[in-house]
Amino acid sequence: MAWWETVRNGIRKCRRSSGRGSASDDTGRRRPSRLTDAAVALLLAAADALALAGVALWMFLVGMSHSEPSADRATSGQAVPLSQLVVVWIIPVALGASSYVHARLRMPITSAVQGLFFVLGATLALGQTKMLLSLT
Repeated sequence: MAWWETVRNGIRKCRRSSGRGSASDDTGRRRPSRLTDAAVALLLAAADALALAGVALWMFLVGMSHSEPSADRATSGQAVPLSQLVVVWIIPVALGASSYVHARLRMPITSAVQGLFFVLGATLALGQTKMLLSLT
């Protein structure tokens, strides 16, 4: 028992001498409060839902505009514009990055919400990419 206390006291002395145990250093490493985390999660959930709904609506309109083939437009051999693929995939990429950043900031509620929206956005992007490729 005395050996363990000696080791523990030695570790405490090392921490004090190196400055790692001071309150001023821990301020930047503390996690935000749960209330702040929940408020940020709700705000980002609303913004993400609107962004995904906007992209889904835009892709629905693009798909509907190509649904009826016209005689003057040849649909075979057309390439999918890169700008449309970027619009489809930019939201899931941003959601994945946001989930990672909030996990590093030690905000578990926000990170979980962003992760769920990332899965939803990636699923939506896969369907939209398939729809765009089927139009060519």
